[in-house]
Amino acid sequence: MIDLPTGMALVRALHLAATLSLLGSAGFIAWILPAAGPPPDPLRRRLARVVWLSGLMAVVAGAAWFALQSAAISGAGDLADLRDALPVVALHTRYGNILLIRLGLLAAAAGLAVFGMRGRFAPYPVLLLATAALGLQGLIGHAGATEGTAGEELVASEALHLTAAGIWLGALLPLLLSLFALPPPLAALVCERFTPVGLACVLVLAGTGLAQGLDLIGSLPALFGTRYGHFAVLKIGLFLAALVLAALNRLRLTDRLAAGAGSARRHLLLSVGFETLAGLAIVNAAAFMASSPPAAHTAPVWPFSRRFSLAAVNEDAEFRREAVVSLLLIGGAAVLAGGTLLWRRFRLMALAILAAVLAWRGPSLGLLTVAAVPTSFQTSPTGFSAAAIARGAALYGPNCAACHGPGGAGDGSAAAALRIRPADLTMPHLWEHSDGEMFWWLSHGMDDPEGGLAMPGFEASLSADDRWALIDYVRAHNAGLALQRDEAFDVPVRAPGFAVTCDGVPASGTADLRGRVMLVTADDPTQIPPHDGVRTIAVTLRDDVRPAPGTCAAADPAARGAYAVLANAAPDALSGTAFLVDPDGWLRAVRRPGGQGGWQTRDDLIAAIRGICAHPIQPASEGGHEHHH
Repeated sequence: MIDLPTGMALVRALHLAATLSLLGSAGFIAWILPAAGPPPDPLRRRLARVVWLSGLMAVVAGAAWFALQSAAISGAGDLADLRDALPVVALHTRYGNILLIRLGLLAAAAGLAVFGMRGRFAPYPVLLLATAALGLQGLIGHAGATEGTAGEELVASEALHLTAAGIWLGALLPLLLSLFALPPPLAALVCERFTPVGLACVLVLAGTGLAQGLDLIGSLPALFGTRYGHFAVLKIGLFLAALVLAALNRLRLTDRLAAGAGSARRHLLLSVGFETLAGLAIVNAAAFMASSPPAAHTAPVWPFSRRFSLAAVNEDAEFRREAVVSLLLIGGAAVLAGGTLLWRRFRLMALAILAAVLAWRGPSLGLLTVAAVPTSFQTSPTGFSAAAIARGAALYGPNCAACHGPGGAGDGSAAAALRIRPADLTMPHLWEHSDGEMFWWLSHGMDDPEGGLAMPGFEASLSADDRWALIDYVRAHNAGLALQRDEAFDVPVRAPGFAVTCDGVPASGTADLRGRVMLVTADDPTQIPPHDGVRTIAVTLRDDVRPAPGTCAAADPAARGAYAVLANAAPDALSGTAFLVDPDGWLRAVRRPGGQGGWQTRDDLIAAIRGICAHPIQPASEGGHEHHH
């Protein structure tokens, strides 16, 4: 039995396909069919009927989609509940308002088509109404849910995308009917007229599809590791298949039809039929994409055992040279093989050279990859909050200290009995592993090369939130050790977030203070007046004081403990310590009591503030390695 989300996606696909057919059929009558001169009356009536039926189907399927969506929004359990929900959704939701307008436009277009069937069909009013209906589609999808300028650009992009899809894919059925009805020379003229229109649509589809993909997918892990991305891959594959069929139709079969080849019409009908089926499949894939959360907002599950990485070639000059030589040789062989598409004489030789070079140098490209796990590209969902770090600190002792040691150096009480020494969590190479990789190992354990487990998994004993909190604590502890050792962090580290109470500042958490330089102190804050256009705010980690005017105080007892981890100090020994956080939320400097590190005077502090504002952090992000969580 089909579940409600699947049913909604299928009905949405039918509604979209019918709307595209309405636009494409009207456009075909207006722009393509005149190439063959006045059409025969049977063909004219048949095409007008396609327009009318497309409009009717769009309205009926749209109404069914509205009913199913209303049931999903309201949680209706029976028809009586649904009847009560329909007017509420229609009148009091953005989805209902816009869909009713679209259904009105489509009903008007269908009515004009019926009226036109009684006389000479006028396609342009139908074109305008169908285009307007498609243009509103983006307002009730992912594009419409995106705020700000980005959302407006996505809505405009989707309107262009759907209009181009309608003019190309929606015109395939009228093209098929015309190939049946017209004499071969006239049918060939119609196909030739269709080519520039279809080519323009393909270019618009490719450009707008790329723009939407960058916003709603955003990365290769999201493309290959999410439901939305899987449908996007399917849609891209079907689009390329339809494009190949369109090229075959124009470059080979249309010319044969014009030349009077006996089998040309049959072959062209078959090819256009398959192109039409590909178009329908594209619409279905798009509908399921629209019914899935955007890939950019979903944790990807990486499906491959390897992932791209430059770690090996960055660390070893010999590996770097090996990879560069392989890329140059394979690239040269590929260019040679591509060139023989124009110069056929040496095609087989060039392909043989390419195959040989791939067999010879291809394995060395493995230097550009590293082992991957399904969660390699996932990042901690905790926001690297003070609460998560404090929670991880409480979990570390009973779950990890026996092997990794109280300080994380791999020297716990049980370590001596293990064949493989536990990992040293204090070393800088900890940051070479993504959050997702650490989560996978913490969940499923680590294999011993000789069999068995080098580390047990905690999926059964710790919740996912607990495992992410442990990762946050381990990272914060490692950063604190690095700061004590080198007076600097090994990698950019986010300042842990926490709830605040403020006097005269509209903020409930540190995230609301972004755009200001934060001076986070363990004791009572001293506000720094704005200077040189830099906004500043003082925040104390004491949750037992009322903030002074223009300052904030922690409203979360975990805040002091989390910052103590980053300072590598006990919470009760944090007095006199201060942290400097830049306007983007990065922890930039720490001053300890006794004049250790950081700034020493007010002038030093002002100079430090100017320095971090003049040199913002722009961390690289490779597969989830941007540790801002």
